[in-house]
Amino acid sequence: SNVLDRAVDWIFSHLDDLESMDVSEGGRSAAESEGGRDPPPGPHVRDGPGKYELFAFISHMGTSTMCGHYVCHIKKDQQWVIFNDQKVCASEKPPKDMGYLYFYRRVAE
Repeated sequence: SNVLDRAVDWIFSHLDDLESMDVSEGGRSAAESEGGRDPPPGPHVRDGPGKYELFAFISHMGTSTMCGHYVCHIKKDQQWVIFNDQKVCASEKPPKDMGYLYFYRRVAE
């Protein structure tokens, strides 16, 4: 009945039931929405392949967010380049695991 308090109360009183439910988009179970059929494996995209490559990332240099600054690594012509304020140079071992924000582009097959 679109009553928020009742909905929240129902959720907390049925936590065990919720964990075992198979819910898909739209609020119906997968069995209800698909007629009991299993969805085919793999991602489904209509506008191209579902493969991506990392082409840039931003990372933070400093001991905390209160000090230090951000730098950007960009892959250009299969080589990583670091942009650090006014300095730009090749990056031999870019710290991909230290990224704060990652940028990907779709790979054409």
